[in-house]
Amino acid sequence: MMTKRSAAFWLMVLLITALFVNAESRPNFSGTWKQNMEKSPTKTSLKSYVNKIELQDTSLTVVVTMAGDRGENTYTRSYTIGKEEKSQDREGDQFTTNVRWEGNTLVFETVEKEHDATLTSKEVWTLSTDGKTLTKTIHRSGPKGESDQSYVLERQ
Repeated sequence: MMTKRSAAFWLMVLLITALFVNAESRPNFSGTWKQNMEKSPTKTSLKSYVNKIELQDTSLTVVVTMAGDRGENTYTRSYTIGKEEKSQDREGDQFTTNVRWEGNTLVFETVEKEHDATLTSKEVWTLSTDGKTLTKTIHRSGPKGESDQSYVLERQ
């Protein structure tokens, strides 16, 4: 016969196991990803777009390298998944970003306060079942309306 104490113990073991199984089943976005310009529905003037992603637990670092007619530009973004991050750019625009898991997708929600305007974006990262394709979809809205973009990146 199971006592209340042993039932509580086994319930706790079950919950902890479920948390580890859920964490283990999340996709691994770590690696170098290069945009496939032909497969990406949204066309850009860029010649190359590469992301070097490092994901460990809740720590996410993305090094973005873009190349176009005006040369190459590289910048780094760091996030803590599950924690609201505030930042400011050189022009004084203020950003609030939340990154969270929604099932097997990684969701970035950003609010930008730019002078008198507020712009919002929701970026969703989805990994293909074979782990070779990262699809980024972005919905933006602001005073000039709404837009949707989609980009296909391939693991290098």
